[in-house]
This record gives sequence, structure tokens and C-alpha cells, in this order.
Amino acid sequence: MRILFGSWPGYGHLLPMVPLIRAAQQGGHDVVVSSGADMSGLISRVGVSAHRSGVTLAESYDRMPDHATISELPAEQQPGFAARHLFGAGAVDRARDLLDLLQTWRPDLIVHDTLELGSPTVAALHQIPHVTHGYGPMVPNTSHFAAAIAAAISDAGLPDPTPDIFAAPYLDICPPSLRGTEPNPWAAIHRLRPSPGEIEPHAAVDLDLSALPHPDTVYLTLGTIMNQMPSVFRAVIDGCMRWPVNLVVTTGPGFEPTLLGHLPPAVRTAPFLPQAAVLPHCRAVVSHAGAGTMLGALCYGLPQLCLPQGTDQPSNTAALLPTGAALALQPDELIADTVAESLGRLLNEPSFRQAATRLRAEIERMPPAAAVLDELVVATSR
Repeated sequence: MRILFGSWPGYGHLLPMVPLIRAAQQGGHDVVVSSGADMSGLISRVGVSAHRSGVTLAESYDRMPDHATISELPAEQQPGFAARHLFGAGAVDRARDLLDLLQTWRPDLIVHDTLELGSPTVAALHQIPHVTHGYGPMVPNTSHFAAAIAAAISDAGLPDPTPDIFAAPYLDICPPSLRGTEPNPWAAIHRLRPSPGEIEPHAAVDLDLSALPHPDTVYLTLGTIMNQMPSVFRAVIDGCMRWPVNLVVTTGPGFEPTLLGHLPPAVRTAPFLPQAAVLPHCRAVVSHAGAGTMLGALCYGLPQLCLPQGTDQPSNTAALLPTGAALALQPDELIADTVAESLGRLLNEPSFRQAATRLRAEIERMPPAAAVLDELVVATSR
């Protein structure tokens, strides 16, 4: 079978699909992953064919009307603006490029992430079966957000894909206790075990922590989008350093580490480290509450301090807090004192680790990618 994976050009959108991509490889299927040119290197390292479609993440932001920064808009305007000018415009570009691909390579099945609606637009035009691959808890007003993206697609003269999207299967990678209270608008939901990620076989990952002074380690990340805030990094680092722990910090792309100032010996920084290589060494995670980081930490049963900054992070945090596996600090609460207090509770109160361990057990009972792919292939072949 030919399987096309369509991804918005962001690590948090593509990486959750890697287990299913791997299952397709191992099942002998012909796999192509289509995304922006900035994702081509990652796709190639996964070992599948990369098709370039649409613009890169940086280009997506650079062409915002009046060079607007979404996070600086009034909160009530952000979802609609992002839907139309970021995800909607990106869907139009990707759909047109994929229509060119289909002239020479027609897939039997299309898998796309929740916010990549260019490939299901093409699927609807060519009557190709498709499924939506989730990447975290359901965000509020998903149906309305999808409709706003679809409006941009329709304005470009392409068909509205949302009726077909919500009628097709949805792959839910959230364990049952993390699904929150937001309604899921999809008609058919398949459970799929999330992954903490993988360590590239030939990558030289230097994670020797022997030179660090403490037996316990905490992982800090603000992801790859909301990571351009040195003051946030510094407040978190200073708060964490009030406890006898090592701190492994990934700063993300485009961040200048010297902006952090002098760091104590217990802190180690890197632009990027595979979280699957870091998390097994940790006792807790402090993060922006991006879905990939949050689920990766739960795969190892780690309690978390959530620092939601924007996008889907507040809704991810809202889904995680009731499980008892996390604490959260809002942007106006984020100072070294509050970080130190919260991290101390995560490290010293057993209930947080126990709750995270329960979520880990739920994840381990979810169907693996190979089994879910077999179901999809059978359904597609009917």
C-alpha cells in the first residue's frame, strides 16, 4: 500500500506520527512524508521519502499580515487569526503541491496531523481514504478552529475538507485519564499508544551526566516555538537550583545561550537533545506543556511542572492537572520563588509520582502502532 503522511512544518506535529510511520515501513508499505522544506532533514533521518510541500515554519510566520506576531494579539483574536493566516494559508499551499505529487504518485491512504488540512483537502478531491493523527489532548473549540481553517481553503477555490475529516477516523494518543472534558468531534476514534520519541541510531548523543554534582536530574524545555524568552528560562533555572538537582536544559532552535548569563555547574544546556535519551535519567520535567513533551514524560511516569505560554499549552495543562501528576504556573506567576516551591512539591510529595505512574500504566495498555495500522489497512482495503 502507498501511504502519505502530511505534516504541518513543526516537530510537535511530525514526531507523534513517527511510530505509525515506522510501523508502515516495517509492514513493507511505500511511505512518503510531505511537509515544509525545514522538515526534510528529519524526515530523511527517519528513513522515508520526503516530499516538500507548502512553506517552512519560519516562512509561515514571516508572511503574516502586517508582520503580526500572534502571541502579541489580543487573546480573543489569536485563534481566528492563526486559523486563517497560519494554518489556513499553509493548507492551501500544501494542497496545491500535493495535487502536483498525485499526478505521478497516488496514495492509497493519507494520514495527517490535526492542523494540517491541505492533505485531507486533496484526499477529498480524489476520494482517497484518510485519517487524522492527534498529537495531544483535544483543544477547546476544535470544530470552530477547523471551520476557520476551512474558510481560508474555500476562499482559495478548494473544497471544504472538514465534513470528510470529522467523518473519517481519528487516532487518539492520549491515555484515558488525560482526555479532559473537551468534546471530541470525530465520529470514529482509534486509540494509539504515544511514544516518548526515539534516539537516532547513528546520532552521537552525549548524555554523560557523571560530571554533574547531584544524583537527581530535572529536565527543562520550552519547546521549539515558545522558547525565545531568556527571562523565563532564567527564572526557572534559578528556582530549580534551590534544590540539590542537576538541570538538563534544551533551549531550542534560534536561541542564543549566552542570554542566560552565568550558569552553575549543575546546569547543562544544549540546543536539542532527544527527549527519549534524557527522560530515563530524570525525576521530574519542567516544561511549556507542549503535547509531545507532556506525553513523553508520562511514558516514563514523571511528574511535571507546567509553564504554559500559549498555543495549545493551556489546554494541555488543564487536561493534565486533574490527574494529580502535575503542578502549573501561569506566566504572571513565574518567578524563581514559585518555581522552587512547585518543584519541591513534585520531588518530595509521593502523590505526584504515583499519579504519573498510573498514567504510564494506562499508556502501556494502549494499542501499539503496528496493530492500529493493520486496522486502518484492513478498513482501507474494503
